[in-house]
Amino acid sequence: MSSLKVDNITGRGSTGFTGSVKSEGGNTTTDLQQGLAKVWVNYLTASTFVNNDSFNVASITDEGAGQAFHNFTNAMANAVYSYVGMCNEVSAGASLTAKSTSGCRQFSYTGTPSAADTTENSTVVNGDLA
Repeated sequence: MSSLKVDNITGRGSTGFTGSVKSEGGNTTTDLQQGLAKVWVNYLTASTFVNNDSFNVASITDEGAGQAFHNFTNAMANAVYSYVGMCNEVSAGASLTAKSTSGCRQFSYTGTPSAADTTENSTVVNGDLA
């Protein structure tokens, strides 16, 4: 078997590279552009929002107890994208309550439920970038 090692792959035409790879099970293929997370963030809340690590997140805005708005560096193509958020508090949860092409809001709450800043939060966004 041969190996190909390159630093960059560039497609021709206006659509760019549109390669596919076999799935882990080998039964189907996944489009590389569609299959990549477009936004992800891991951050801490308390009285300040500390961005531990992220991709395509320009900033995080504190919108009150348990509420954070993730401002994207690069906008999404439309607001019909999928996003998931979570926090690690016992008896707590998170929901994502608003989204636009430029960002999404995460709402963290305790088991009662009431809004609360939680110690660690994560969000992942999948969809098409503009």
